[in-house]
Amino acid sequence: MEGIVERIGAFALVGLGSGFASGLFGIGGGIVRIPIFVYLLPLFGVPQPVLMHVAVGTSIVLVLPSAVASTRKQLALNNLDLAFFRTWAAGIFAGALIRTALVPLASTKVLPASTKAFLRHRMVIAKVAPHGAVKLVLAAAIGCLAALTGTGGGTLTTPALQAFSVRLESAIATASATGLVTGVIATIGAVIGGWHARDLPAYSLGYVDLAIFIAMMPTILIAAPLGVRVGHWLSETWLRRVYTVLLFVIAADLIRKLLG
Repeated sequence: MEGIVERIGAFALVGLGSGFASGLFGIGGGIVRIPIFVYLLPLFGVPQPVLMHVAVGTSIVLVLPSAVASTRKQLALNNLDLAFFRTWAAGIFAGALIRTALVPLASTKVLPASTKAFLRHRMVIAKVAPHGAVKLVLAAAIGCLAALTGTGGGTLTTPALQAFSVRLESAIATASATGLVTGVIATIGAVIGGWHARDLPAYSLGYVDLAIFIAMMPTILIAAPLGVRVGHWLSETWLRRVYTVLLFVIAADLIRKLLG
């Protein structure tokens, strides 16, 4: 009993941090959660062969409460363009399905690569929002990468849309809602993919650790709307500065682990 109580307490605190980041930046929170999971899960007896699978699988199911709470707040603030999001969601859905058809893959090398890609200065590809085939292909690529890395796709969506001159508030709102699609598809894949796996935590459904999910969901639902509100108050310049610092810190930690 002591082990499960300690696990719930530790991961409830992780939920506060990742939930706040989710709301603030429109990310699913996986970019924050997964490095912490990789550190904490072995302390609770999760063996190395399934460590990354459990970290990614549990992270992706936690995208859903983050996305629900953040999207509701973004709608209330009129930041989310539903007409734009409908076709964007179709591309995200297709990309997430493509990932589930691939051979299961989860590596710490995937995360630094996806993170470092967005540490560069902002690039402007076009002066109008993506549309037509370009929009669908871009969304599908993000959906596939999001499901692969256990994130909600927000880390990729926000800079990608900004490259098409979408204002930051709208890009973050679209990123928040993107997690609704990636979360559902990737969660199903994590459950099915780990259904017969060995050496999983006692309270697991496939690669999803249910004890961690139950511990983190309430704190994520509390923290995500707070993050949205703070992001609404901050200027675009300050949001970009804080987001860049976050990515640098996470990338540095992941690179350190790889080199170590």
